[in-house]
Amino acid sequence: MKGVLYLLLLVGACNTALAHQPVMDMAPRWNNGYGIQTRTEHANSTTTQWLEGVYTFKPSVRMTFKLPYADGEFGDAIVAVPIKHYKNAGGFTSSWGLTPSVAMPTGGGSDWDAGLSLSYSAETASLFQLYDVYTLGDKTGLDVNIGPVYADGNGSSLFTLWDVTAVDSASGQRILTGPVLMYFKRNVVVRFEYKMPLLDNDNEWDGDFISAGIGIVY
Repeated sequence: MKGVLYLLLLVGACNTALAHQPVMDMAPRWNNGYGIQTRTEHANSTTTQWLEGVYTFKPSVRMTFKLPYADGEFGDAIVAVPIKHYKNAGGFTSSWGLTPSVAMPTGGGSDWDAGLSLSYSAETASLFQLYDVYTLGDKTGLDVNIGPVYADGNGSSLFTLWDVTAVDSASGQRILTGPVLMYFKRNVVVRFEYKMPLLDNDNEWDGDFISAGIGIVY
């Protein structure tokens, strides 16, 4: 329904920015809807600002755009076309998603990368779950979100999820895990995430991951 967000979660840089889509992966859910989102995340002693947008041609087909900014420079932009198949059965909603994507060398390089994501999500009035397998460039990953949902019956909901992210790349492997909190009211959503390394055999990764963002759809 227009004006109400049904949301997945967007996660962070290097690993989860490859998997999830704005605004927050499932909104807007109406024809010709659009939205914008900004996130600030801190990982590997670097703070990255993300500007992200989405346009929904119809609920099952949309286009998204993500652009990072860190250390005074823009990074490579990612454009994707999420294609979803929804199933609604009373108080249960689920979807399968297939998302081809392209990373463009807007950061000053010359390399283009192609990616693909396969996801499944399900939501009831009290529980949310997401499973996403994805690849882009030399990175392949699995992301899982699951946890209870608290709705007030007046268009607002609080998601309290637990996230597990596993990534394999040319620099090694890592598994990060931690809580995700998200609150939405009508067409505005705010989100906070913290993850710590459960396994770190990645030469390019060090320490925890923190992300906070806000998004709005029309």
